[in-house]
Amino acid sequence: MTVSARQHIARALDGLALGKPYAIVDYPNYANPGDCAIWIGARTALERLYGHAPAYVSTVRQFDARQCRDRISRGTVFFLGGGNFGSLYDKHHRMRLRALEKIADMRIVLLPLSVAERGSDTDNPSLIAETRAILGRCSQLKVFARETNSQKRLRETYGIDAELCPDTAHWCSISDVTPATEAVGLLRKDNEALPRRSRGNLPDSAIFDWRDDSSIKQMNRLGKISSFIPAPRLRLAAFDRVAKAKVAAASRLLGRGNHVVTDRLHGVILASLMKRKVAAADNKTGKVGAYVSTWPQLLPDVTLN
Repeated sequence: MTVSARQHIARALDGLALGKPYAIVDYPNYANPGDCAIWIGARTALERLYGHAPAYVSTVRQFDARQCRDRISRGTVFFLGGGNFGSLYDKHHRMRLRALEKIADMRIVLLPLSVAERGSDTDNPSLIAETRAILGRCSQLKVFARETNSQKRLRETYGIDAELCPDTAHWCSISDVTPATEAVGLLRKDNEALPRRSRGNLPDSAIFDWRDDSSIKQMNRLGKISSFIPAPRLRLAAFDRVAKAKVAAASRLLGRGNHVVTDRLHGVILASLMKRKVAAADNKTGKVGAYVSTWPQLLPDVTLN
């Protein structure tokens, strides 16, 4: 029997919270609906597995170690996965390290992630050394890699034996969208874009990136106040509502096409959840190609160009 992405994720995460209160840290309070899909998937999977919502949630910037300890005691702290582990997003990476350092004695899980380096994986020896030192002090640490390239880098560069697990965005439930055109292209316009990539002979009018959509940007601006809501349940509700709205907007954009051309990993995953044919192109960090190559059985309608 073929094991689905959700089954893979559920098996990997089962038992990690030990039936106790848990926390989810690193809510994606920025205009990337792909990371919001990771949040929704993680929220859904963890609540389904453990039968209750997290007792503490925060962005990595607003993480409060004392409040986290007060809310979950000896429970598990789950850090959201994604593609910002490493020097390419060094500011975010260092904020996560500061948070980890404050709770190094607690049970910690880094949900499925990819390594993103600015250059080669040895270009920033000080950050690598700092990362190895802080993670080495985390006495009860579990790390998941989204694909085999990152699993290898985590082991060879950071001294971490990570377990493979699919991206938690596979746990998203996507509303059906009626296609309005033959194909659309979601292509990056940031520092992860390759200068030469396939666009499938699409016209400019059919190509976009997340940042081009004004509704996603507006939702993100409104959502930034969510981090400052003091009541944990209200903060969680606000996080979920904004994340779901961003993913719904992203799904409407992708769902316009019967086919999707994209170099964004969550363009691949979200389009696949909507049963679209996907032509995937790699990005600068190589995570798209690595992910499709690692999990071909989970992405049967995806071809890698």
